[in-house]
Amino acid sequence: MTKYLSFQEFGQESELNQIAEGKCPRIDANRLPCITKINHMVNDLGKLLSIMGYVDETLFERRYGRIAQLMRLPIQATAIKALLNFWDPSYRCFTFGNIDMTPTMEEYERVLDFPNNGRKIYLRRKFKDTASEVVNLLGLEKISQCRVADGGFKRKVIEARMKKNAEEGKLGDERYKLMAFAIFGLVLFPSEIGVISLEATNVFVEYEHDLINPSSAILAETMLSLNHCRMHGKGAMRCCSPMLYLWIVSHIETPRDIFNNFWWFDLRPLKVTIE
Repeated sequence: MTKYLSFQEFGQESELNQIAEGKCPRIDANRLPCITKINHMVNDLGKLLSIMGYVDETLFERRYGRIAQLMRLPIQATAIKALLNFWDPSYRCFTFGNIDMTPTMEEYERVLDFPNNGRKIYLRRKFKDTASEVVNLLGLEKISQCRVADGGFKRKVIEARMKKNAEEGKLGDERYKLMAFAIFGLVLFPSEIGVISLEATNVFVEYEHDLINPSSAILAETMLSLNHCRMHGKGAMRCCSPMLYLWIVSHIETPRDIFNNFWWFDLRPLKVTIE
């Protein structure tokens, strides 16, 4: 006679099998260091928000999804630091007693809402010269004037370019690319304050060429940052902190009915949270 297992029994049996077979050894939480100092790579976006007025946000959203709304999302760094204590680096999830929770690609895709095929697999392309590629895309001047010593791009150059184009009445299609490039480097893939890294540049160039949804890369950077900081007890969160914070506040108990709705991701959560 076939015995049917409940979800709880199946979960317990699976965990016991994993432990017995040694395929998924779990790090003892007691051996992990206490969380001490966490640096959040959160850029001051005041100037960037001010030049957002040069862009038609409706058209921008059609091309790049809701990434511009992340600039207006206030985050509490202490909340992320507190939750880091519950991160399990072995299973890549937050563990609260018998409950495991983790951000998913479907959630990130739904929130960011990039207007292209989300089923395409993200695979980093290697460009012979990423810097030259982005300079051509954005219509920038000499590469040497745009970059810092380690190869990244200066955010001030992007802001200055937008203002110059506005003053000269040359706000063409490139303004959308300039704004998106800044958000990719300063919000979605932050690496250094005030600098757009070559890694972020590569993702942006790939999006412009192939329109592949970068949500999986954003989530992967988040997982890597959480793992690094939890394993060492300190470090820099070089990931999209606004997205992680939005995920946190949407999965804790709250008096706002919108977050207690299972289908809340279909209700423009970024806009709701900002308001």
